[in-house]
Amino acid sequence: MGAITRSNKSGAKTAENTSQVYLLASDIPNDIKISSTDSKVTKPKSKLNPKPSKASSSSSSSSSSPKKVLPKSKKSIEEFMDRENIPLDLALPQKFIDYHTPLFIDGLKFCISQDPTLYPVVVRQNFEGFGSKDFDKKLQQADDDRIHFIWYSLIRSVIAQQVSGAAAKSIENKFKNLFNEGEVPTAKRTREMSLEQLKSAGISGPKVKYVEHISQVFTDPSSKLCDLSFYANATVEEVYEEVCKLKGIGIWSAKMFALFTLEEMDVFAEDDLGVARGMAKYLEQRPEMLLQVKSAAKGDEDKQKRLKKRSKFFNKDNSKRTWNPVHDVYVLDIAEKFKPYRSAFMMILWRLSSTNIDVLEI
Repeated sequence: MGAITRSNKSGAKTAENTSQVYLLASDIPNDIKISSTDSKVTKPKSKLNPKPSKASSSSSSSSSSPKKVLPKSKKSIEEFMDRENIPLDLALPQKFIDYHTPLFIDGLKFCISQDPTLYPVVVRQNFEGFGSKDFDKKLQQADDDRIHFIWYSLIRSVIAQQVSGAAAKSIENKFKNLFNEGEVPTAKRTREMSLEQLKSAGISGPKVKYVEHISQVFTDPSSKLCDLSFYANATVEEVYEEVCKLKGIGIWSAKMFALFTLEEMDVFAEDDLGVARGMAKYLEQRPEMLLQVKSAAKGDEDKQKRLKKRSKFFNKDNSKRTWNPVHDVYVLDIAEKFKPYRSAFMMILWRLSSTNIDVLEI
């Protein structure tokens, strides 16, 4: 972690420490011939998910009730990637390694070791934000007063809620302009401003109350959120709990805070639209994985109870989505195998869903 040093409490096993050579995931056909002298994986040039024959298609449709037909989905970016030349040792290119922080590289290696078919998705291009050395350096140099930096990141989070990225940046600039020229926005000065002044920056009524409350907490010396040792020693769940006590900060915002401000490596937001869409795209190419978690959930009473509740993302009758949402229970189950590096896995899912996360980053 760059902004605040935290000890690794998870005892994570990184990819380098595993002696097993992972060649293929179960979605690739079994009739693969691998040369012992070749450093690449070779496989028959067939689609990952071949279309069923007309005969089997017609028989299955007649035996079950008709399902809603989704609008034609865009092809997954994975279909355009080179799956033929994955290195047997799953080694990442050195230039790619040099661009990212060592801890993030550990996370990506672990994700690939868990599912080698993710290799082309990972190396396709650099991760420009979280995980890059530039992002980490920016966090470390953002402000000498780390508590002030944390306060401002939470204010930005509130400002950005339920508005477009462009609107969020516009409101943030207007908020900065409320202060004197050259003056750095602080919690103390924000508390001195009137409701009308804050509203003049384009901050809505409810958000003004959130900004005031967060600023009040960050001017209270007894608050845990004003103590750097709290962030260094608390678990990520304890950070969530404390941050969610702030008005205007829910669990999603707390997770984004842990990811983009504290650079935590085991954050996973199943309640994020981009993550949900990315997981749907991920499972589109790996249908047997979904079947496995569904089968495992049948014998779990708690999961069955949670499955009866409607998932946050589901397709209504008039939905125009071109992807099939997966129930939160299954999303969390699949993400579980990527612990303690679910932040890296989430970045991969955002890549699969083509989600723009610029507004979430500092």
